[in-house]
Amino acid sequence: MIDKQDFEAYADFKRFNTYVADTWDVALREAISRSGQDTTTIRLLDYGCGDGKYFHHFVSTRGFIPENVYGAEVSSRRVQRCHDMGWANASLIDGAGPLPYEDASFDIINMMEVIEHIPAELGSRTIAELRRVLRPGGRLLISTPNYPIKRFYDLSDALLHGKWSRLRDDPTHVTHFSDRRLRHLLERSFSQVEARPFKEGYLYKRLKTPILKHKLFFLCTA
Repeated sequence: MIDKQDFEAYADFKRFNTYVADTWDVALREAISRSGQDTTTIRLLDYGCGDGKYFHHFVSTRGFIPENVYGAEVSSRRVQRCHDMGWANASLIDGAGPLPYEDASFDIINMMEVIEHIPAELGSRTIAELRRVLRPGGRLLISTPNYPIKRFYDLSDALLHGKWSRLRDDPTHVTHFSDRRLRHLLERSFSQVEARPFKEGYLYKRLKTPILKHKLFFLCTA
């Protein structure tokens, strides 16, 4: 059993695939368009960058300049993997401390599947810190599993598709968000919090109520 906050052990237990969801890319392109800037001038932070899953997409597909793409990660093993792929601006951070960036440093921040790994008592401070390093008018892309319906989808995947490992929830998910709870947290720091499609789930596609979404995904404006 992995300790809930042992992110070095988790780095060996869970490796990131390279799949990039089309729905996420649509939201990224919207954030780029709204910035009014060419991608070669946009500064982007991938908070909780993991093994560098999105780096090549930012650079090769969307045209960001590598020097303008930063990564922040709490696992030294994952940071080393990012460096090994050539991502020089991936940095090790203390998840409980301030970010090593000046105010208004970034135009876009990407935070995919990270907030659920942060203890609830640090959630507000983390979001406020991201807002601090985001320029006025900048955008945050954020996603997280939608509890408690997430556990129903896990059970469904196990019974219908034989994915029995889904019966045990991720041990490092220490904070469980619903649509209402995440909106409330984000609205403290951002003037606009707009839901975007991501991994919605078959129940939501039929009934269209936020409590049935498999994952939550918001585009937030500072």
